[in-house]
Parts: sequence; C-alpha cells; structure tokens
Amino acid sequence: MKRIALLLALLPAPLLAAVPADFRFGRDLSGLALDAPRLVEVPLDAAIMAATRPGFPDLRVFDGAPREIPCLAEPLFSTHARTERQLVAAKTLDFREIPGNRIEARYDLEPGAPAASIIEIRTALRDFIRTVRVSGSEDGQFWRPIAEVEIFDYASFMGIRRTEIALPANACRHFAVEISNPSAERAAPLVRLAQESGRDPALAGELLEASFRVSELVFWHEVAVVAKDEPVLQEWLPVATSIFVNRRERITDVVLDVRGAPISRIELATTSRNFNRIATIQIPTMIKDRAGWRSIADKIISQVELAGYSTNNLVIDFPEQRVERLRVVIQNTDDPPLELTGIRAFGPTYRLLWQGEPGATYRLAYGNRDVPAPAFDLAPLRAALQSGATTIAWELAAPGANERAPAVPRSHGFARALLIGALMVAAALALAAYRIKRGA
Repeated sequence: MKRIALLLALLPAPLLAAVPADFRFGRDLSGLALDAPRLVEVPLDAAIMAATRPGFPDLRVFDGAPREIPCLAEPLFSTHARTERQLVAAKTLDFREIPGNRIEARYDLEPGAPAASIIEIRTALRDFIRTVRVSGSEDGQFWRPIAEVEIFDYASFMGIRRTEIALPANACRHFAVEISNPSAERAAPLVRLAQESGRDPALAGELLEASFRVSELVFWHEVAVVAKDEPVLQEWLPVATSIFVNRRERITDVVLDVRGAPISRIELATTSRNFNRIATIQIPTMIKDRAGWRSIADKIISQVELAGYSTNNLVIDFPEQRVERLRVVIQNTDDPPLELTGIRAFGPTYRLLWQGEPGATYRLAYGNRDVPAPAFDLAPLRAALQSGATTIAWELAAPGANERAPAVPRSHGFARALLIGALMVAAALALAAYRIKRGA
C-alpha cells in the first residue's frame, strides 16, 4: 500500500491547475496599496468580454508567485424603489346606465382597505373613447372632483389602449364615477387616427355613438417597495451595426456586432411618429447544421403623439445574452419602414473581486476556449459582501497580448488526456503490486 501511495504522490498534480501561460491575454492589476487584507475589485471591460466565454470560466487572477487566487465575477446591482399593486376591496352601491350614453356608479371602500391609487375600468369592447370623471369624499357628505381623463382603445387604427385612471394622493373612502361621451375636442385623436389610416372619418362618429359596456370597476393601491434586484446597466458599444430594409419580407433587419458583451437592452431612436410595431430580438444558432437565428424576446415598440396621450416605448429588454452578434427584426407589414436614427446596446456592469494582501502584486489572465471553470471556495468572498464589507477599486492595465504566454497556449484537453493516462498507469501498477503480494 505504501508503494501505491508513493505512486499516486508522484502523479503530475498540476496538470489541471491553470497557469498564466494558459491564457491568450494578460493585464496587470494596480491600485491603492493595501495595509491589511481587503476586498479588491476591478471593472470588466469590452476587451475581456470579447475574449472570454459566458460565465467567465477562462478568467483568472494570479499573484506574483504565480498562484491562482480565488476570484468572483458578478454584475453590479442597484437599490431602487419599485411600485407594487394591491387590490382594494370596494362595495358597489349603485351602477346604472343613463340616457345619453352615460354610466354613473358609486363605490365605498371596505373598512380597513388601503387608499385607492388607481381605478381600472374593465371592458371587452374595442375601438372606443370615453371621458371618465371621478369624484371622491372622505365622509360621504362633502364631495370633490379628483380626476378627469379619457379612456380609449384604438385597435382598428393603432394597437394602443388605456383603461386606467390614476388618482392623486387622497384619503377618500367614497367614490362616484361617471363615464360619458367625450367632447368633440377630446374625440379629435380618434378622428385623426381614422383619417391617417385611410378610414372614413364617419367611422369615428359611429364608434362614439355606440353603447359602452363595463364588466367591472377595480380599485388598486400602489406602494413603493425598496428592492435590490435591478442590475446597473452600462452602454456596450457595438463594433459595427448594419440596417437593411427588406421590402419583400416587409421587415427592417438590424444586426449588431457586439463581440460577447453582456447585452440585455436595446434602445431605438427614430424620427417616425404614431406607430406600433413588433420588434423581435434574435441570437445566432445552428438549424440543421446551418447558421440561423433564434428568437429570444418580442416587444411592441411605439411612439405616439396624440392630444392627451403620448408614448415613447422604444426600449426592448430581454434576458442577458453574451453572443457575437445580436439581431433586431422590426415588422413593418404594409406601413413605411421606421426612420431609425440610433440603436444603442446596454447590459449589466460586471466587476471582478478577490481578497488582496498587503505587498502582493496581481495580474489578470483570460481567454482560453478549452480551460475548465475553476472550483474556488467563494464562500468567504460572498460572506464578506453580504456583511457589507467595502471594496477597494483598482485599475486594469490597457488591453494587450499576454507577453508571458507562448504563441500557442497549453491545451487543457491534452493535459486531461495525460492525467487520465497517468491514472491508468497507476491503476495498472497497483494491480500488479497486489497480484505480486498475493503470489508471495
């Protein structure tokens, strides 16, 4: 058994251990001198994103020995206020239809229910515009108007809809809601949309005269909740961008060369107005051994400017992607293509953390398509971060080739093969020793 232990001890243990020469690139890390062990961080830039694999299995920190130092690559998150909704229990006291295409309703909030922030008018109808007036009272005696706004659906002309009324801060427990036809001035957007879409303007009048039906009125309470769940985004500049209007497919085809940057948002800029389009985000994939595209997100983009209503929804969010190219497909259908004036890519800001020691020097190494991911014990780093430990910001040297690396980095596939071979030899020697012992 002693012979077997000796043979195992003589095996080349470093075969799987990474060394700086395994990586294509190396950059010195420098910053404020440390007088005690401290958490150190550096931002990860576009050069690192372009050379590393998703998940950063080929990213390492070495000290001057050089020894591999446990390190953690993570996105930055921000603390922010997020709005959440709670249903407000309310009792219907009266609901009636009145001549002149009007609806009047009365509601009392249930005892203990929170204040109402929003009234949602639920209806299955399409193509309408109505004026909603809301009055409120704290005691049921003194009433005051608190909101007046149009609700609408322009499905036949443009895919926009609004059926919620935002209320100012109030302590009202009693509400009166009146729904009526809009004035000619307030109905002008519907008429204008009918004209711009080539429809008979008389259609707008017919829609105004149609009876309005309400399924129910729902009261909501909004509350701000502080959360730490939004990544800090930065702009990642594409190396190149191509825009092609495919009239046969009736699409605008945008391809961004993002070189592995972590992208989770695309922002468009356009001089076009009053449109709703479907935009699809796609990433490269292989389809039957041929290069193709796979859709990962769809979003309705719009830019509407009408009296009393405007939107500027030109931001497309999607799960983070680290790919070479990103594609945006905008469906134009029979409408003119959008006049795009800008396309910007955003994604999480990443940092690399490790525990720095006084007097030690450190170097970053990265870029190897074969090296396996390290198996660091990151529990101490995570515990320090969760306890609120502050970090020291260091800097990365400018990108450049790893002058300490050979022209062809060591192949970890070959190293694994050597290790497997060594283990097989050890097993054979152990078996031979066992048989010799038995024969003796």
